[in-house]
Amino acid sequence: MTLFSEDISLDGPLKPREKMGVTFIGPDFFAVDENGEPCSRIGTVFPGYRTVVTVRGIHAHHVSIMTEFLRLTKPEEDLPEPEELERLLCVDAVPLVFRGDLIIIRSDPSGMENIFAADKLLQSFVPKEQVQFTGLNIPEIRTQLRRRGECWRMSPTPRSVVEICRYVRACKVQVGTGLTVYYNEPTGGRFLTCDEFMRIRPLIEQDRSEALARLREILNLLHCTNMWGSRELSLLLPAGKDLDISELEGAVSILESLPDSADTDSALKAFDRFASLFAAAAVPDLVRDDYSDPVWRTTMFCRLLGIDEEEMEELALELSPEFHLNVKWLPGASIDGEEIVFDTGVDPRVHGLIAHFWENSRKLLSINIGRIEESQSSRDISGEEREVYLVVMTTRDGKDSLRLLRLMKWDVIHRIKMGIGLEQAIEETYKYRDYIFDRLHAAAKLGFPILAYSEIRLELPIPGLGPVPAFFFERQYVTGFVSDKLPISFYKNPEFIVRLSGLLGLAAAFTLVLGRVSFRTGNVFYDDGDELIQLDSKSNPSRLVIIETTGSFTDCRTAIEELLPQCLSRFRVHLEKARDSGVSLAALERSVSIFTEALCYKIDEIREAVLAPSSDIRSLFDDRPAAPGGIREKWELIIRRLEAVEVSGLRKAISNSRHLRFSEQ
Repeated sequence: MTLFSEDISLDGPLKPREKMGVTFIGPDFFAVDENGEPCSRIGTVFPGYRTVVTVRGIHAHHVSIMTEFLRLTKPEEDLPEPEELERLLCVDAVPLVFRGDLIIIRSDPSGMENIFAADKLLQSFVPKEQVQFTGLNIPEIRTQLRRRGECWRMSPTPRSVVEICRYVRACKVQVGTGLTVYYNEPTGGRFLTCDEFMRIRPLIEQDRSEALARLREILNLLHCTNMWGSRELSLLLPAGKDLDISELEGAVSILESLPDSADTDSALKAFDRFASLFAAAAVPDLVRDDYSDPVWRTTMFCRLLGIDEEEMEELALELSPEFHLNVKWLPGASIDGEEIVFDTGVDPRVHGLIAHFWENSRKLLSINIGRIEESQSSRDISGEEREVYLVVMTTRDGKDSLRLLRLMKWDVIHRIKMGIGLEQAIEETYKYRDYIFDRLHAAAKLGFPILAYSEIRLELPIPGLGPVPAFFFERQYVTGFVSDKLPISFYKNPEFIVRLSGLLGLAAAFTLVLGRVSFRTGNVFYDDGDELIQLDSKSNPSRLVIIETTGSFTDCRTAIEELLPQCLSRFRVHLEKARDSGVSLAALERSVSIFTEALCYKIDEIREAVLAPSSDIRSLFDDRPAAPGGIREKWELIIRRLEAVEVSGLRKAISNSRHLRFSEQ
């Protein structure tokens, strides 16, 4: 069937006009009417014909307009038959959507060459950063953009946790009853959570008519499809899962047949049967509506934007959940053979980092840099200059390398803001850098599983000051879960908490030996973002990796026994998660024993190493000045504290701790 309409007249507002060798039919990209509304929200680029159509309507109508334009401007003998012409134009057409000051190109994994041709044409009229691509959920598209160094041009761009939560909350709607669901604006579909469904249960006894109305509404919407082919209502479940609703239909049927005065036990039992199936299918991470939980938050956000969370770029790169939708890809550079071309307006820090990696490895196919939007820790970082970047480099043999970079939190800029002169700020920053590497050296010397760090030094131009050094600590990205963000679904396996406890005991030893506390509050840093847990093939904890040494050497005087209770209170949180997931008291008691043994064994091992006659640990910093508060004095205090600790006393303190008592509750 032909798309061509004889009623199309290319005159008046549709009169073609030419700009820079490109023909435009329709209003300018971001033109608005007398009411301030966009004249058109869509457009179509025909790269093969260097033509852009921006008439209000649908994209199929643009093909008809383009067909008429060619018939009026080209000799008839140069054109194929009408149906063939329309087919060729449909293949050439690249749909656009105008959103604010952005032009969104609808990507097609089978025709990306044409997509990029449209992109190049558009950049003749708008800056590159105003043109984005759909396809966040399509691996082939993401890969091609990554190879071009343009991860940052995927739309929608990842948002901060605050923005994601605000977006999700704004999608809460009600249809005809008091039932609250989440509305997907692009498709018109809605999502019902297990938590919201469970709110109907007490209504069965308290307000039977409202309970029945909500259940009927759920059934009706579950069976309906809207005009765009999307389900009116879906249950919030993991990707690829579905659920048989026959038990729900049975519950509604029972409730409908009950006389007003009848007991509701049978209806409650039928409701509970479906609720149990819903909860089991949702898995623990999606059972409770929790905006603070990264799995629930990310899953809901993806559903509301039509993104398959199993195909996100962060998941494809094997990043752990706290990074999902938390990486903002930044304008950077593209690589063309032996040449690197930087994007206009690239941030000086990003420019410097890309130049560093390029100079150190000319075998790169692409470099993409993203900024971590939200801190992975709940600690107070006010006043610090720290920024965290993720770097993804692809070599010409197709291998990806992931690096994490942290800007030094108390750097030259921070010190200048505090009123310190430039020369002194630079001198103090160098000393602080050396102090950080000394702490890393000490932790490694004591046998803790820390990562290797290197330094990247950039010279950044600061108005009025000239070039100022900026330091980044660089490390390889390692897969795993930070201990305080382990998915709740893991805890139902008794073996999980047992194995985790040993690793948490080792992590506690790390905190206690090195005096890792906050200089602001004096609270210990433990189980709050610096301890990475790696899992084996059965999703059981297998290895601890210390990814940061934050706060080390801050408290070198307080006895280990006095710092211990704070670690035990954090450890208890994990035991409670296991208990609430159905793990037995016996497994919890075994976990406490394993935690105790791991902590005490490590501290005893370090003591023996320190006290050994041939040990060089004691003299690790003897070559440093004996200045008050310096690294040498701090190390000597840590050694004395280790000498003074009694491991048997630690065992007794853990055994008697109120934090680890469950049998009496």
